[in-house]
Amino acid sequence: MMKAQKIRCNKISMILMLLLLVCAAYTSAALSADTKHVDPQPALPSSSKVGVPQATLQAFGAYPDLLNITHEMRENFHPVVKLPKRKKWKKWIQKRIKSNNIAFPNNICNESQIGLMNIYDYILKDYTGKNNNDNDVILQGGKKVPQLLPTREDALEFAKTQKQSKLFDVGRYDEDRRGMYTSSLFDAKDEEKRRTIHVGIDIGGPVGVKIHSFVDGVIHSLGYNEAIGDYGHVIVVEHRISATSKCWVLYGHLDANSIKGKHVGQKIKKGEVIGRIGDTSENGGWTGTHLHFQVAMTPPQTHDMPGVVSLKDRENALLEYVDPRYVLGELY
Repeated sequence: MMKAQKIRCNKISMILMLLLLVCAAYTSAALSADTKHVDPQPALPSSSKVGVPQATLQAFGAYPDLLNITHEMRENFHPVVKLPKRKKWKKWIQKRIKSNNIAFPNNICNESQIGLMNIYDYILKDYTGKNNNDNDVILQGGKKVPQLLPTREDALEFAKTQKQSKLFDVGRYDEDRRGMYTSSLFDAKDEEKRRTIHVGIDIGGPVGVKIHSFVDGVIHSLGYNEAIGDYGHVIVVEHRISATSKCWVLYGHLDANSIKGKHVGQKIKKGEVIGRIGDTSENGGWTGTHLHFQVAMTPPQTHDMPGVVSLKDRENALLEYVDPRYVLGELY
């Protein structure tokens, strides 16, 4: 009798243990299922995770691509500025390929394989101070003037007789431009705070050159930044890059008509003309007329972004203002 009771107790114990195991497994599965539906707070990027280069002026692809822009996406973007093509570039490329015995059929001869500098006619500028000629703008007739005029009155007077070269040029991202930024806007007298690292890309061209939206967007802010060395007339557009990413792009140094008739919240279509390159009286006093193109990961408070940062702020800035070549293409 006692033996039978003992066996019955053992069976009951086993059943209870099995029930406990089933309950534990069910609870674990339920917690796991709930966890899948919770979107974790994304960790803030750090230089160790995303690989911010220690040295400036790195090659295309060396900087963090925080927007995850693929080559295929970039091929579908509309050109922001339509650069002129080099004359007879196809024949030049084919001759170069033939001389190097490279198989390169005409039907796959595209921009990504050749390189933008081999197709489009523009000059790559050097504002590091190593090439002193590039710290001045050479105008038609050989006359040289400073990149930045000292006063607004000088800018207005200069614009009256401004004769720009018809050439296009490109100013680089993450370039230390110690010889260029001389106004108080850049804390030029305080070496520690001095802002010299350029965190956008400049596309230099004649006054009036059209600037296009590379994808659809919405105007975030616009206005006139009047200080000498500032952006002059500027528009910031919120662009949706993909279903999961968007950015805020500053288009700076525009002409006055670029912001007329536009308003915050206005929709911009891919390829639409956002504005035009402004003259020296409109663009903040810069004699080398150009577009400043800057890509931000977060929205600015107003129509402004720091186009240059100090050396001590460089690392954080490169995580906020991504390499514009991910949008514009491999310009250098």
